[in-house]
Order: sequence, then structure tokens, then C-alpha cells
Amino acid sequence: MSITYIPLRTKWLKMLPTLFIFWLGFWPAASAQQILFVNDNDNITYNTDTLVNDLNHTTYTGIHYWSIPDSAGATPTALYMSNFDLVIWYSSTDGVGLKFWTVGSAAGNAELVSYTAGGGKLWVIGQDLLYAKHATGATFNSGDFAYDYMGLSSYDVQSYADDGGTGCPQAERSPGASALFPASLKWVFATLWYVDGCTPQSTTKEIYRMAPASYTLNGRMCMFHNNTGGLNVMSTFFDPALIDTFVNRVNFMQQGITYILGTSGMAQSPQSARAVCYPNPATTSAFIDVSIGCTTTSQLMITDMLGKVHSKEHRILNTGTNTITIPIQQLPIGHYLVQLKDEMGNYLYNGLLAKQQ
Repeated sequence: MSITYIPLRTKWLKMLPTLFIFWLGFWPAASAQQILFVNDNDNITYNTDTLVNDLNHTTYTGIHYWSIPDSAGATPTALYMSNFDLVIWYSSTDGVGLKFWTVGSAAGNAELVSYTAGGGKLWVIGQDLLYAKHATGATFNSGDFAYDYMGLSSYDVQSYADDGGTGCPQAERSPGASALFPASLKWVFATLWYVDGCTPQSTTKEIYRMAPASYTLNGRMCMFHNNTGGLNVMSTFFDPALIDTFVNRVNFMQQGITYILGTSGMAQSPQSARAVCYPNPATTSAFIDVSIGCTTTSQLMITDMLGKVHSKEHRILNTGTNTITIPIQQLPIGHYLVQLKDEMGNYLYNGLLAKQQ
């Protein structure tokens, strides 16, 4: 099926069913953290459907869905959101009438402010989310949600609008960002319009920036994590539903959730482990390069999309960089979850691998 992307700030006809909550996931031993996905997108609803399907193929089974457009504009309360380990608030490319914002105010939805201020973990995703309330070139101040909770100083640029009409070709993981995130992201289109570039406050971590070096807005930061003062807010100003392939979309969402939950004290790669899986897709052989701070026993497990375990074995990892061969020669063509854990059960690597001819 071809995807038609129209970068307009007008709404499309509502297509999703009435507000409902449902469970996602296939893995019987998958992560059971409770996650609320809030849909604040009434524009290109295909993007929402795409991202929900991608979430359906991560290892996180405790995912619930709340549709604002199909609940007469009602948003979840702070009390309701407090039941979840993470809230993902998604507006896709919609920049009109978002319930993320309080009418006439940049302070943010009052219920969301209460949830976030109380220590609730939040992942905000949307290309026009800032544009819905601020003009590019805006400086944020105390009282603005972007300042108080996202940890941003200013809203600087938009791709396409401020690059001569070319759009952003890709995003690259920022230096110092967690290696859980893919090193580079490309899109279903040659370039992506209306990616927002911002400047973070000094304590806010940068995760992705626009690229490549030849691009006019190269280096402009577009994904952040504010994990200070009891807050845990990650902000993504591009739409993951527009990442180029199914495998890459699932991997990005998987790693994003693992990262933000891990920064709250969940088990996650210790000793500043850094890992990368390659090639991906693979035909006969694939590898994981993992660098760790001390020797450990690890477990490598390969699971298919229906939850069947195809391989489980233990490997000794030594201090420094280790190269692990992933046994895929006998696997049928398809997509597989590859998990590498240390002896305490902490993730050293957790992502999808595509086996092809």
C-alpha cells in the first residue's frame, strides 16, 4: 500500500472507533509494564494506525489506547494516568486543536501537567505539537510546558519551512545519547517536512539531531530527554510513524520505551554497555558488537513474532568490546526479536532483526 503524506495543518475525517482500551502484544514472557498511548491526532489517522501496529510488535504487552478525537475531546485525568508506568502522548503531524494544550495558554493540559509534575513518565511525540502553540523563533519561559517539563529553552526552526523547501533527509543519534537508540533514522519519503528544531536547557539531554552534514539545518536538535528535578519527560519532534521500514519503526519504539523506563530505575544495561546489531536486514550471518565495563555472563535469546523461542544460549562477555555471532542461518525468512541480557537480567541489547534471502 502506498502512503500519501499531505503536510497540511487541516483535519481529516475521524476514522478511528469510539474510545476504547485494548491490550497489545504477542510475547508470553514480554515486558508487562503498563503503558498508556494517548492519541491526540485527528489529521492523518493512518499514521496513528501505523504507530499502534508498530507498538503491537514490541515486547511491551501492557499497552492501553485512549483516543481523544473519538471521545468528544475528553483527555485522561491525572489520576487515571497515574495508573501507568509511562504515558505516550501522540499528535503525529496534527497542529490544530490539540488537547495537549490548554486553550489560550502554553502551560499545557492541566491534567497532563499534574501527572507530569507528580513524577509521571511522559513521552511526547508530534511534528506540529510546538507549532500548535508557539511560532518558530520563540523563547520559552517559566510557566510554559516546553520550559518547565520538556526542559527546552527555545523553538528555533522547522524543516521545509526554514530550509528552502527541501525537508530533513534524516536524523542522527546525538553524541552522548544512549546507544539503545538507532544511530540513524530515515523516512518513508526522501525528506520529512516540519521536523522541529529546538535548543535544550543545559540539564536536558539531546537524543537526535537533523542530518546529514550537507543539509542546511544539520545539527539542529529534534529529540530530547529531561530527567531532572523529579521529572522524566522525553520529547520527539518528528513522527516515528514516518520512519522508513516496519522493522526500524518497531525498533525505535521498543528502544525508546526501554530507555525512558530504564532511566526510572528499571533494569537496563549496566556498566554503560553500548551495543549495535549488524547487518540488519541479514541473510546468513548477523552480529552484535557490545562494549561493557566488566566481565559478565550473558544470555542471547532469539524469538519470532509469535513468541516462539528459536535460540537461547549463554555467552561470556569480557571487559571491553565483544562481537557475538547471532545464529540465524537456519531461521525462516522473517522478523525476530534479539535480546542480550547480563547475568542480572539487565538488557545489553534488545531489538528487532530481519532475516531475508
